[in-house]
Amino acid sequence: MLCQPFAMTDTGVMVHVRATTKALCAGATGSYNDGQGRAYLSISVTVPATKGRANQAIIKELAKICGVAQSRIALCAGARGRQKRFHITGNPGPIAAALVHAAS
Repeated sequence: MLCQPFAMTDTGVMVHVRATTKALCAGATGSYNDGQGRAYLSISVTVPATKGRANQAIIKELAKICGVAQSRIALCAGARGRQKRFHITGNPGPIAAALVHAAS
């Protein structure tokens, strides 16, 4: 059984993302496993990774996927890397269900 790309917390969900920039279209493209047992939600964005624009675009996509405001999503790690970690504040049940759907 593969692990999920997120973990529930007391205040929401911590999600691991693998970003693809300069894609033809934006959105979740499933899940990615790195071979070391870590799972990531793959998200593509159309903007390049300059001046934080890709991070903002990923936050926008996560907000659409989870049905939350962009202000409820915070980048916790990986600002300059391809693999990132975001915290989404809110009811963890519905957020986790939306992430499972996006990862499949």
